[in-house]
Amino acid sequence: MKKLFSLFLAAVMLAGALAAAIPASAKGLFSDVEDGRWSAASIRYAVNKGYMNGVGNGKFDPSGPLTRAMVATVLWRREGSPAPAAPSGFEDVPDGKWYTDAVAWAKETGIVNGLTDKTFGPNSYITREQLGTMLFRFSSSAPVSVPERADLSSFEDGEKVSGWADEAMKWAVEAGLINGTGGNRLAPDGKATREQFAAIIERYDNTFKLKYNTPVIRSHYTEKEYPLVEDADIYVATDGDDTNPGTLDKPLATFAGAVAKVREIKASKTDGDIVVAFKAGNYGPIEAELTAEDGGSPDQQIVYCKYGDGDVVFDNGLTIGEDEFEPISEDERAMFQTKFADKIKKVDLSSRLGEIPDVSSFAMFSDDGICTLARFPDKYDDGSDHYVRAAETYDKTNLYVYLSVLTKRLAVYDESRIPEMLLYGYIVRGYRKDTFTVEKYDAETQLLTVGYGSSGEFGKKLRDDWRDSDGQGIRMIVMNVPYELDCPGEYWIDKSTGTLYVYDPSGNYRVPMAHGEKKLRGIVNYDTGDAYNASEGYCAIFAEDTGYVTLRGFHFTNNVDEFIIGYKTSGFEIDRCTFDCCTGKNQILFEKSLPDEPLGLRVTDCEFDLCVGRHVFVFDEARGPGRFTDRSDVLVDNCLFRRSNLVYDAEGAVNLFSCSGGLVSHNRFENCYRYAVMFTWSCDVIVEYNDFDSAMTNSDDGGVTRGCDDVLGNNIVRYNFYNTCTNIGHYCDNGDCGTVMYSNLFYYGGSVVYHGPCRDNVLKDNVMIGESVGGIVGSATHTDENGNVTADQNEWLRNQWVNAFLYCDTVPGYREALEERKPGATNIILDYDRAADPNFFVAPVNTFIGNLFINKEAETKLTLLGNAPDYCTVEGNVAYSFNENPIFVNPTIGDYRIRGGVDFPDIRFEEIGRY
Repeated sequence: MKKLFSLFLAAVMLAGALAAAIPASAKGLFSDVEDGRWSAASIRYAVNKGYMNGVGNGKFDPSGPLTRAMVATVLWRREGSPAPAAPSGFEDVPDGKWYTDAVAWAKETGIVNGLTDKTFGPNSYITREQLGTMLFRFSSSAPVSVPERADLSSFEDGEKVSGWADEAMKWAVEAGLINGTGGNRLAPDGKATREQFAAIIERYDNTFKLKYNTPVIRSHYTEKEYPLVEDADIYVATDGDDTNPGTLDKPLATFAGAVAKVREIKASKTDGDIVVAFKAGNYGPIEAELTAEDGGSPDQQIVYCKYGDGDVVFDNGLTIGEDEFEPISEDERAMFQTKFADKIKKVDLSSRLGEIPDVSSFAMFSDDGICTLARFPDKYDDGSDHYVRAAETYDKTNLYVYLSVLTKRLAVYDESRIPEMLLYGYIVRGYRKDTFTVEKYDAETQLLTVGYGSSGEFGKKLRDDWRDSDGQGIRMIVMNVPYELDCPGEYWIDKSTGTLYVYDPSGNYRVPMAHGEKKLRGIVNYDTGDAYNASEGYCAIFAEDTGYVTLRGFHFTNNVDEFIIGYKTSGFEIDRCTFDCCTGKNQILFEKSLPDEPLGLRVTDCEFDLCVGRHVFVFDEARGPGRFTDRSDVLVDNCLFRRSNLVYDAEGAVNLFSCSGGLVSHNRFENCYRYAVMFTWSCDVIVEYNDFDSAMTNSDDGGVTRGCDDVLGNNIVRYNFYNTCTNIGHYCDNGDCGTVMYSNLFYYGGSVVYHGPCRDNVLKDNVMIGESVGGIVGSATHTDENGNVTADQNEWLRNQWVNAFLYCDTVPGYREALEERKPGATNIILDYDRAADPNFFVAPVNTFIGNLFINKEAETKLTLLGNAPDYCTVEGNVAYSFNENPIFVNPTIGDYRIRGGVDFPDIRFEEIGRY
């Protein structure tokens, strides 16, 4: 295995956690830690992380000596406070002490050996060389993560380091954990202090970011302080007034007021950015429209940012606290199953919402995720879904559906409630979904008349593909059924009274709402690629023909449509913002750039959660001849993405659609129900250093990352960590061409699958750990049920590649631009020597080189189907069986450091370097 893989492992271990700690004041934490003390920021860091506590009476005792028990306890806490397998056995470590479990764990893991076989010396002061040795033992991968060793002779007292501590101290100094003291002395036998250890543990975290259960996202996991913005042009506060001048002492009150003031200032301020500072607070609903008049320029960014403690919150919804619910009355119990009625509570929404929204558009979130309309059927006890099946016979025009299983349920209802019911269905493949209204129920024939669906093209495709492969129709759930209000998180709305009923409510409930007037926005026709203004929606900020705007430090929550829409924008930056509870198809949507300018979208250090669709969707129409000249330049970096694609069948938590140039890096993705990252019809996209955890949890089509391009994409997927993803890792489809994947780690879960009419892709130097992890390449892929090639589909695909080749001869500068980016690319698109072979255009011409497989059977697990062996290069792939010892230190708490003693000859662990 090449050295490249060795370098990759360290990068994977550190992916998404590269930010240095932000210095912060410790003032107010401890009376003996003054603000200017050299260790103040490190003390605050260690305390905020839960590693260290004070000594009592509001003091930290920074210069106090460090004891052996303190060190063991801090390292134990850093590992998640795991329960030891057995007591330590030390006579001076009794049960029930604050350090008892920590010492037992430290002995168990080999971090400490004890002063003798029977004594540990918990209160003994620790020296600097003892501390270095404990850290050296603690970091089982650190000896290979820091291959070089410092020369201690550069210190005046370097020769005084004990022989047993020499290797550890050289490692600790090289890693930057232990520095010299005054007079260029190492002081190996000097007593380590509490503040020194706080600084050391902070340096350790910044050097070895190995724990995926607590990734470091700069704006969220590391607490930030927002000082007062100096010399802002405009100030806004919740107690302000838009008739004020917008100064610090007389601030404005709203975002719209700030936009109007920016227009005034632009008329006179020609140099430097225009800064609008929002004081922390809840600003309620926001609906702002930015035009060309409200944008800046490359030399003058319009910056909207926060200052002060707390969040700047734009809340476009309604939050209902647990204490606002009350028990239902005896009369109301008749609407629900009696055995569950005691668990149901209600709240009157009529006075708070006015007109109650239609249930088909109403959505609600709890602390645990998106809530569900009362539905039948629910889940089995083992957690698996069981669905109502459509009948064999149906009328496609009116979508009559035979559902005899519902007869008894429907019989309890007043028929006037039947039209309020919804039918939620999806095809057995698990990725095409839609919601239909139930228009009528005929008790005699037991037929439901179903409406035409609510999801546009998805609804049409769902109707066209009504039957699944078993001929049993789609899977369905009937919702908004009061009698079935019987599961936590379910709710039902009585529109006649404006009452919301919830089963066993706990915590806060959040209802996204629409405020003000609908706004016209740009929408893409995905079939033709044409853009048109055809859809209205409630968005928080809508920018059209607007350039060079920055949004920093805001929290957007509770909205029925996108939070931010950019249509024909450039130079837009979204930094350190939080987005959650969105029922729109995207939380952030950007389409097209300003004429003659790159899109230049930057999304950095943000947190995204609870979205029924995509978190970030960018469509820049960079297709055809302009793909190499009309640059998109999209950056999505160091963000946290959680719980996307909850209802709407969105393609990717992050989707770069027809973009030319993009970087998706250092992000963490958790619980994405479908793709995490998708780059469709995009080129020059790099996806690197991302941590994908539990993606593809609700779909069996596609992959965690997915490429889809009918022209040479020149995309790169590297240094990513795919952790326990439930389906495919990377998926190449629809002519995906020219994607290179290397140095990725796939740990259990799905395969790396090249499936579909893809070609000229490279899979090299990746590590695949797990029984089901491998690579699959289909043949011509477009086949009928008998495996025969489907001529029309393959002709379409062949034409795509031929057209791409023809661009080289018909579009001035196209060949040169393509060759500059990838020498020899024009021959990859169309090989003259094989032009007579009709299969060449649809065959999977891919390369699999130097990949490492670790599984029980020691199999390489690369499967080539159909004619793939005739067109694919497969060489140098190696397989090993699982080591007797676990590969990782403690994956149950997210610690994926390679355990000592694991030996795979093709991996040069000694060459792993720090990223």
